[in-house]
Amino acid sequence: MTTRSELRRTQRQEKVEQSIEATSQKHHFLYCLWGVICVTLLGLALLVNSTLLNVNFIKKEVTSSSLESVILSQVNSSLTQYGISTSVLQKSDTDKLINQAIDQIYAGEKIKLDLSPVVNSVNSSVNSQLAQYGLSTSMLPAGSSSAITSNINSMVNSQLNTPEVAQLINGIKIAKTITNFILAISIIGLIVLILKGLWRRHLISSFRWICLWGTILYTGTVMAIHALALQIGEGQPDLSPFISQVANDFQQTGFHISMIIIVVSIVLFILQFVKRKWRPRQ
Repeated sequence: MTTRSELRRTQRQEKVEQSIEATSQKHHFLYCLWGVICVTLLGLALLVNSTLLNVNFIKKEVTSSSLESVILSQVNSSLTQYGISTSVLQKSDTDKLINQAIDQIYAGEKIKLDLSPVVNSVNSSVNSQLAQYGLSTSMLPAGSSSAITSNINSMVNSQLNTPEVAQLINGIKIAKTITNFILAISIIGLIVLILKGLWRRHLISSFRWICLWGTILYTGTVMAIHALALQIGEGQPDLSPFISQVANDFQQTGFHISMIIIVVSIVLFILQFVKRKWRPRQ
């Protein structure tokens, strides 16, 4: 027959076990929550670094869009003041100028385009025409050609270095700092969670759900950013095609990262299944 003291002791033990179990579940929930946040932030940081903050990605987007003609219109307006026809600029020349400007902006520098090849091309064309009359631009005063080139470079660059471009350069610097900070924090956080999961022997069982829910949250965030970008583009008719193009490519790259994370999740689910099947045989 159970005495009262034994009954009380049993009840106290049950309460302690329930308290320990509740605390363990709470800690495990927080563990998974932080894991989902770290996976999501890591995916977003990698996505931004490989797209919007990647100079090669931006070069490709600009040179394959209508924005290239918008930028060159400012260059052409300066060239025509010196009697240089815009037909002198070939597609290869245009791409070089655009790439040069993007490199300088992403390096945190002001735009300093070198239009010497354009001027030299004009001189060659003029020489070929003057040669028919036995004349040459070499008959012009020494240094006149270099002075003209210097004036053209100065005028074009002064028109391109607008306050908006200065804000863009500063914004890129800030974005790089924030993104790299988030990337470092998320990687450190995941390393800590992995080590903790290994120590408590629940790494696979926890991270399969962390990766699954992280993929869902990450993909939803990417789609939300895409929708927001398209909405912003609707309010800027001149830039709308370019914004739409970048947003679509941004989302496409984001989906590629989603596939990587979901594959990791599937692998972990398979490993957990194999682990459960293998355990009874041991």
